[in-house]
Amino acid sequence: MEGYPQLASLMGTYPILSIYRRFSVLNARNLLYLQAELVDLEQQLKDYTLEDIQSGDRERKLHARNWYFLSRVPDGGVSCAQWYTMLAIRGKLKEYNECLLQQRQLAAFSAPDPGNLAFLNSWLADPRQGNHTLEGLGGNLWRDDPKDLLVVAPNLVNDSFARLVQNRLLQYYHNIINVRFKAPSDVERQLYHYQEETVLRLADTIGTVVSALLPILAVVVLYCVQNMWARLGLVALFTVLFSLVLSWVATGKRIEVFAATAAFASVQVVFVGSTAV
Repeated sequence: MEGYPQLASLMGTYPILSIYRRFSVLNARNLLYLQAELVDLEQQLKDYTLEDIQSGDRERKLHARNWYFLSRVPDGGVSCAQWYTMLAIRGKLKEYNECLLQQRQLAAFSAPDPGNLAFLNSWLADPRQGNHTLEGLGGNLWRDDPKDLLVVAPNLVNDSFARLVQNRLLQYYHNIINVRFKAPSDVERQLYHYQEETVLRLADTIGTVVSALLPILAVVVLYCVQNMWARLGLVALFTVLFSLVLSWVATGKRIEVFAATAAFASVQVVFVGSTAV
């Protein structure tokens, strides 16, 4: 296979590479036009409603209060303008609401991971893979407008520390070990595929180890330092460092980070006071 069938096979096999255009500008423009049409129809409805109310015809005056007379006006007559305008508004309003909901759903899609997008562009340019077989205006959209792209599969690696593990440690592991000593996981395409769940578990493990070692390091350093002013300075330093590490590594809320930091500072103060006595 080549061209679109080959690219579709890749995207279907690896959903994290199912990257498409969001068409944000076109969707916004379409909504603006629909909105303008509805505003115009709304004004027409107001005008026709006022005409019916001010009319000398008894049945036309009842249009504002009796739906039966409004919906059963003679075809082609002047008195049917209000009802036909309302029918036009009903269809246009349904189209507008559907587009608005679709726009909201599109906005909920995640942007593609930069590493996956870079891989897709390199795959498209690789003579052994895509080899620039896509032609026309749609052949370079993954490179021309990266800010307007979305990925169908949700991005599980969504915190800064996990992304660091994915983009740095995993890259080192891939270049040093996998490329040299292991065969590709996808032999047909010569691709190495890493599960996002594995990256998350590795990030959680490293974060847990770092969070556990920092309090131990603080206790050891405070035990070795005898000067009280130096100890208080180290308490402040370790507290700030603990807060930064926790907010970067953990995915908890700010109040949780604040509570953990306060508890860590309290433990240090108690330890300094007990050793001073």
